[in-house]
Amino acid sequence: MLFILASCTNRENASSLDGTEQTPPQWDELKTRSQQAFKESAELLKTITDSEFLQTTEPMSDKLLEMSDPATELREKRAYNGVIYYKALERVRKHSFEKDNQIYTTLKSGSEVNIAEDLFNYITDTLYVFWNELLKDGAAEIIYENELITIGIIPKKKQDKQVQ
Repeated sequence: MLFILASCTNRENASSLDGTEQTPPQWDELKTRSQQAFKESAELLKTITDSEFLQTTEPMSDKLLEMSDPATELREKRAYNGVIYYKALERVRKHSFEKDNQIYTTLKSGSEVNIAEDLFNYITDTLYVFWNELLKDGAAEIIYENELITIGIIPKKKQDKQVQ
């Protein structure tokens, strides 16, 4: 599964006496700690087995996966929760199927694949509903990635406008 991570911040650089911009020292520390958190999460991803119970640090929501400003909340939790979410999604996708251009799962509960119920409900009631809306609207198509079902976004074509 392809994930593209991007971050924007509202941080302002401090100006020195010579007019050049300098980054406040606390930003460097936060950046270093955040980078370390993502490295640790990448290692965690390699070690999680199917028998391990998956649960995020807080109830699963869109907000839990958002990139936040490191000045207000360090990204360690976001990195950890992203790994847990990815592995949980992978487990649910193993039990998912296509019918009438919609995606469904045979699972009735997160306990069937050893994941927290809030995480399971987020995947089935939020993510799958969103995917199915995109499929219904023709904005996505079902694809298989490593034999697991997912969707691919169909880029909108620019309409050629003729000037007369």
